[in-house]
Amino acid sequence: MTQRHFSAVNAAEPPASTSSRAHDALRRARTLARTLREKAAARDAERILPYDALALLREYDLLGLRTPSSLGGNEIDYGDVVRVIAELARGDSSVAQLLVPHYVYQERMRLMGDDALKQRVWRRVAQGALIGNASTERGSARSSEITIQLTADGSDYRLSGRKFYSTPTLFADLVFATVLDPHNRIVYAILPTDRDGITRVDDWDGVGQRVTGSGTTIFDNVEVKAEEIVVVGYWTGRRHYTSSGAQILFAALKSGIAYAALDDARDWARDGARPSRTTQVEHVTLDPYVQALVGELATSALAAELVLGHAADALTRASHAQYDDLPPDALETILVDTAVRTAQAQLATEQAALHVAQKLFDVGGTSTALKRHNFDRHWRNARTISLHDPIVYRSKAIGAHLLRGDAPPLGFTY
Repeated sequence: MTQRHFSAVNAAEPPASTSSRAHDALRRARTLARTLREKAAARDAERILPYDALALLREYDLLGLRTPSSLGGNEIDYGDVVRVIAELARGDSSVAQLLVPHYVYQERMRLMGDDALKQRVWRRVAQGALIGNASTERGSARSSEITIQLTADGSDYRLSGRKFYSTPTLFADLVFATVLDPHNRIVYAILPTDRDGITRVDDWDGVGQRVTGSGTTIFDNVEVKAEEIVVVGYWTGRRHYTSSGAQILFAALKSGIAYAALDDARDWARDGARPSRTTQVEHVTLDPYVQALVGELATSALAAELVLGHAADALTRASHAQYDDLPPDALETILVDTAVRTAQAQLATEQAALHVAQKLFDVGGTSTALKRHNFDRHWRNARTISLHDPIVYRSKAIGAHLLRGDAPPLGFTY
């Protein structure tokens, strides 16, 4: 597929208020997405781990988009990070997902960590470090339950246990491990992944998002220094913008997948498909039914992106408001509005991604099912991402807010 075709169906333009720095980041993301698209099908089909793509993320300077300029970063608004990740997902959603924990945990650190720790981590990020996650455990009663606990070792700690769904820790330089401290408080232990006792296992075998490095991370009597701990338990019972931030980044992935499937549908109609024998047209692009279908799919993708953009703008407002000296009720109003808009973005992008990924096959007939095209990856990727936040609960939250004025439930993990 040629780069000429990639930009033929344009995404929505960023709002005029977006900073020049954000415009530049979006331009870099769009350029890189074209490159990522060239190998996306092969990476998925052959499960080629994306070390080369990660090198490109660094080359295009897309790891430090929330790092303060004073510490070597190119800080843009959080909502613009959402747009960057959506652009990257249009090229390869697995590669884009590498950045989701990276930015989620930077934001959690910004909100919850002390200044010394923030400066240490952001300096590492400015040097090209990727942040991974180690939060979810297998075998617990509920998916978000944390049982692994630090043990005291003088003034420091030791950590043993196993985590799964550790996106993208297989490739990361730092990992945020969500554990309990000796006082049963939830904390992050922020550790270099090359520390003695840390083992990263490439055992993720999901049907979609196959090369996100989301396997097992093993901690075997790992040293954890006191200054590497962030206490987060206080925040689990409070509403804050980083919860919506985590959820909307997954919506960004789904928005990108909708456009990726649309790109393949359009290119296949132009370059690969043959007209049905029941038509009287010389080329598929002249078939009015295919024209109508592609128009429908393009509108679905654009509509979802616009809903995502509204949520991204709300996230930016909330990320600033969180640090302003606002009355609690005023802050709560902003955070609730952001949570509702985020739920709408999750719903809209999920519907669009699954719809476009399914209807892609109607553009070109039986040949679209050939394994060599790997068109089914779009549906597999969208469906896998959708499992992070069961969408029925987001729909319920939207409806309960509109009907009763109920605030969405507190959310913390992603």
